[in-house]
Amino acid sequence: MSPERLDHIQTLYSDAVALSPQERAAFLDGACGGDGDLRREIDSLLAYQPRAETYLDRPAFEVAARSMADEGAHMLVDRRLGRYQLLSLVGRGGMGDVYCAVDSRLNRLVAVKTLPSYMARDQEHVKRFEQEARAIAVLNHPHICVLHDAGYDDGLHYLVFEYLVGELLSDRLSREAQSLPRAMDLAMQIADALAYAHELGIIHLDLKPSNIMLMRSGVKLLDFGVAELRYPDALTSSEISETSSAPRGRKPGTPCYMAPEQLEGGETDARTDIFAFGAVLYEIFTQKRAFPNRPETVSALRSNPPSRISDSRAGVPPSLDLLVQRCLALEPSDRWQSMPELLSRCTEIRSTLSESWA
Repeated sequence: MSPERLDHIQTLYSDAVALSPQERAAFLDGACGGDGDLRREIDSLLAYQPRAETYLDRPAFEVAARSMADEGAHMLVDRRLGRYQLLSLVGRGGMGDVYCAVDSRLNRLVAVKTLPSYMARDQEHVKRFEQEARAIAVLNHPHICVLHDAGYDDGLHYLVFEYLVGELLSDRLSREAQSLPRAMDLAMQIADALAYAHELGIIHLDLKPSNIMLMRSGVKLLDFGVAELRYPDALTSSEISETSSAPRGRKPGTPCYMAPEQLEGGETDARTDIFAFGAVLYEIFTQKRAFPNRPETVSALRSNPPSRISDSRAGVPPSLDLLVQRCLALEPSDRWQSMPELLSRCTEIRSTLSESWA
C-alpha cells in the first residue's frame, strides 16, 4: 500500500472516529464514494477501536494500519532510542507513531514520537517533523504538551514528550455532552494556549478535538506537526527559504477544521487558527461538527454554513452564538483578529453563566 493511500485512510479514520456512530455511516458514504475497498479498510479499523485514555490516538489504528502498510514497516517495542527504552505502542498521530517509554537517566515515563520509515524517505515529512520540534521547543505553557528532547538514532528521527494520561476531547464529546460552564472553561484554556503560541509566532494549523487532551489539570494542546513558525529569527537563512517556499496548494491539516485560506493554500496567520477554534467550540457545545461533510473547497464551506449553536442546544446565550459565528467567518478580516481579543470575550461570556446551567 502506498504512503499516500495510508495517509488517506488515516485521515478518514481520524475524522470518522470523532463522530457519533449515527453520523459515521453518512460521513463515510460521502467520503469513500464508490471505493468499496477504502470503505472496508476504514470499517475494519473502526471495528477494532477500543475506548482509549492515553496519549494521542488509539493503539487499534496502529495495529490495523501496520498490517496494511509496506512490508518494511515494523513496530519498535523493546527497542532503545538513545536513553529511551520503548515499552509499548500507545498511538498514532498525523506525523508519527507514539510509544510509552522509560527515560533511563531520569527514571520516568515519557512519550516518544518516531517518524515512520516510509515517511523518513520523504524530505518533506522530515522537514515537517523537524519543524514540529522547533515549534514546540519554545513553548512552555500549562495547556501545551511539553517537549523534553529530540534525537536521531540508527536511522530514526524521534521526539520525546511528557507522558500524558487523560482522554481526547474527541472521545469525550462522542460519549457525553459538556455543561455550558464546563464547555466555556475548556474553550478558555484552549484559547489561552493558542494566544501564547501566537505571541511566539507559532500557528498550530491543525486544531481539532483529537489534538486536545483532557486531563485532571486541564486541557493539553497536542501535535504541532504542521505548525508554521512565523518569526523564524532563530533559523538559518537556508531553513527560512525552505519553510517559506512551499508550493501553492492546499496546506496540510484536517479539512473539517480548515479555514478557506488554508484549504486554498493561501496565506495563513493567527486568524486561521481562530477559524479552527470556532469549529472546535461548535463541536464542544453541540457534539456535532460545524462542517460535517469534509469540505474540500471554499465553495463547499460557503454552500453549507453551520446552523447556530442555539438551534441545537437550549439555553445558549446570543453572545455565544455571535462569538462562534464570527470565528467561522469565511473572510479573515471578518473574524476575531487575535486570540487575546477572543479569549477576553470568552471570559466575559463565562462570567455570565451560572454553574447550574446544563
